Amino acid sequence: MAGWLRERVSAWAAARTVWTLAFATFVTLMTAWSLATPVTAPPDEAAHMVKAAAVARGEFGGEQRVIESHHVGVEVEVGFTAVRVPAGYRDLDVTNGAYRCFRDDDKLSVACRGTVASSDDTASVITSAGTYGPGYYLLVGWPSLFLTGEAGLYAMRLLSALLCAALLASAVVTVVEGAAKGYSGRVALIGVLTAATPTAVYLGGVVNPNGPEVAAAVLAWAVVVRLATDQDGLPLLRRRLVRLGAACVLLASMRALGPLWIALVLAGGLILARPGRLRQLARLRPVWVCLGVAAAAGLAAVAWTTTADTLALPTQTLEQYSPLSSALKAVFDLLPNYLHQMVAIFGSLNVAAPELTHVLWWVLVGCLVMFALATGRARENLVLVALMAGTAFGPLVLMAPKAAHLGLIWQGRYLLALAVGVPVLAAVVAGRNWVALPATLRSRLPLLLIGSWALAQGGAFVWAALRYTFGRRHQFSGGAVQWQPPVVGWSAALCLLLLSGFLLVLLAIRTGRPTVGDTAGTVPPSAPAAGQTSGPSALSNGQAAREQEPSRG
Repeated sequence: MAGWLRERVSAWAAARTVWTLAFATFVTLMTAWSLATPVTAPPDEAAHMVKAAAVARGEFGGEQRVIESHHVGVEVEVGFTAVRVPAGYRDLDVTNGAYRCFRDDDKLSVACRGTVASSDDTASVITSAGTYGPGYYLLVGWPSLFLTGEAGLYAMRLLSALLCAALLASAVVTVVEGAAKGYSGRVALIGVLTAATPTAVYLGGVVNPNGPEVAAAVLAWAVVVRLATDQDGLPLLRRRLVRLGAACVLLASMRALGPLWIALVLAGGLILARPGRLRQLARLRPVWVCLGVAAAAGLAAVAWTTTADTLALPTQTLEQYSPLSSALKAVFDLLPNYLHQMVAIFGSLNVAAPELTHVLWWVLVGCLVMFALATGRARENLVLVALMAGTAFGPLVLMAPKAAHLGLIWQGRYLLALAVGVPVLAAVVAGRNWVALPATLRSRLPLLLIGSWALAQGGAFVWAALRYTFGRRHQFSGGAVQWQPPVVGWSAALCLLLLSGFLLVLLAIRTGRPTVGDTAGTVPPSAPAAGQTSGPSALSNGQAAREQEPSRG
């Protein structure tokens, strides 16, 4: 009994250490982006800040308006919402707010937009996020009740970063913990890191529901992949199901496509799991509770989307995207751009990352995918290929049919919730088969890949910082400083960037160590001996035997 308890406590402490290091790594990096990015520079941030302030004050709806707007090269009628918020938020109005001077002309200094002033009065402000579900805004909007001006806006960013970092840290623990002998937790960690592209990390540090949506999708894919491919004991299974339920609730409440992502994640798990594994899981009550939570969250999201007309299409028809074949051709030509945007592009798609960042990222993805395809099972390869195809061609299905009404409004970040499944699945498969490689390659390649991730993230950060500091014209030639983070300046942002790198080193060291008790609660997938039963009863018997047998370590 003492040995069993010692193993469990040791495994819990190891998982807690990994979670803490992963959380600290992500939250420091996202906070660095929060400080280094001017307020309203990220995509649609002004609209989301206004929506968050309104929801925090109990206004979930608002007055609906249809306004003609110049968008993506065409004049379209767009649905907006007018809400009552503090008068200082008038500078964030999506139709005539002062922030638009910087968004519409990236040659101008960020300073042209001024600052969001503190005010005790209220005003009607227009937002393009008025019909979005209230879940995300309830989580991040409440600081605006106590902090006025830009202090409240930065507090919203910090809350969003904390939420995203917690989700990604839980994904790291999920792919690392409970490993069978020979499984490489460090390689599995690389999968979560690769899923956290610079674009995803950047979105996590600003006010945009797309950030938590991507982080929740990473966690959901991590849990489903481990559930489908492992033989979990009940304690570990329960923890993973709790994470999956939380991820599904958040995924459903962030954006309108949330229920679709939940369905695709669960469908991927059904294909990945062998029939025997599905029978084991189907007999466990916690599994059905988790599925019920996911279904309820999805139905609630669909009900909100239907009631609020979040996906309603304007009545206009744009001739250049009609018939459908014209729209398909236009979207097809943009597919490489969407992949580019998934990795690293900031601002309103006007602040690029260095080419080195993109090259390193595709090297990371390529290494994981090639090894997974070479060593994975047929089911795993099928899901991996399907995910890659969906990532590459998804906009043809999701955007082209609506282009005649909306124009080409699609951005690469919209599909990240599906794309993150590729590195997560590939890394778990690669980690399971990593022992097949020569010892030198096993030890050095993961460190090289983690170093590549850090270099790509740091390069993207510095590139964007130069753009915001000196403007596009003087990005590398220097010149007068046009903008720097308020109060703390650039020193704090750069210190946080360096701190995140140091924490990443500690995380890489910790995940590379074998953990005492890692196999506690994990049933090895070996065939039963003669006279023994297989399936759920064998799972229960094996678990009971381990819990009753004292440790021989």
